[in-house]
Amino acid sequence: MSKRTTTLVWYSAIPLWLLISFARKNPEFIEKYYSRVFYPLVFDLHRHLLDLFPFSLGDILYFSLILYFLRAIFIKFPHYRVKPLSILGDFGSVVIVVAWIFHLSWGFNYHRLPLNQQFQIPIEYSEQDLEDRLDKIIEESNYWHNRLVSSDTMAVTFPNLMENILEKISLYHPAYHETLLKTSKVKKSLMSLPLSYMGYSGYLNPFTLESQVNAKMPIQSLITTSLHETAHQMGYAAENEANFIAYLSAIKSEDLHVQYAGNTFAFRYLFNDFHKLDPEKARNKLKLLNPGILKNFKEVNDFWKKYKNPFEVIFDKTYDSYLKANGQKSGIKSYNEMVGLVINYHKM
Repeated sequence: MSKRTTTLVWYSAIPLWLLISFARKNPEFIEKYYSRVFYPLVFDLHRHLLDLFPFSLGDILYFSLILYFLRAIFIKFPHYRVKPLSILGDFGSVVIVVAWIFHLSWGFNYHRLPLNQQFQIPIEYSEQDLEDRLDKIIEESNYWHNRLVSSDTMAVTFPNLMENILEKISLYHPAYHETLLKTSKVKKSLMSLPLSYMGYSGYLNPFTLESQVNAKMPIQSLITTSLHETAHQMGYAAENEANFIAYLSAIKSEDLHVQYAGNTFAFRYLFNDFHKLDPEKARNKLKLLNPGILKNFKEVNDFWKKYKNPFEVIFDKTYDSYLKANGQKSGIKSYNEMVGLVINYHKM
């Protein structure tokens, strides 16, 4: 990169910073012009091009960048015949260009009008509200479980082929009560093994706008993760909102397995919040679940235990910092904030 180009790129950081500052203070503007007008055009362009490939181009992009930086570190930098500040300048320029692409292609969705304000869904709830909805979720989870097995002690067996499940899922809009996405273009990540060790179930590539899932996970988790990542793909950047849309989409599905996955998905979040308030009462609630459901939970827990490692904490903290840097004050804890949306949606 020439010195002139590097200088221009560094100067471009000023308007980018001003745009981000403006976005944080004007969510209505971002909602109206970026999330509902500009972003859909960008998404459609990506979709028409990248849906032609059955594999994840985003994974290949990341892998190529990792190789490039490793090559630069071990081959190029040792022979760099310039001052260290020049190296820093080039690296900083790359970061600024990536930041521009990130925000224009998807990142400004972090600053859109919150979903609860868009659809007038309150997020505050009482302990009684939480208990009432938890009881209802237990009832619904048991109902769908009983429809899928011949005994309440049996775990639900999901279809082996992930593609069969993904063809049946669609994204549900909480305001208009209709599907946003008729066919979900979720892809198996080529880096599913590294994702397992990192503790990640999936991710949206903000540069290619591809939704990737960790294909090694149990199918039960694949269903809700696919819906979660698809919600991100449609412009809902906040984790609690993507979780809520995943839950809502699952329970509106006509497929029994997807219904079951959605209700048990919500149960875990509501149960965790209720357990913090009243551990003893929460343990009694757990006994109300069919034993077979607990076996499905154990299957998911055993999967993650198999890949647990000391570095997982580092990945969690890194992602927590990323979320906070993009306006999600609760960081990684924001996933749990779907609870208020679930409770109050059903009270409307």
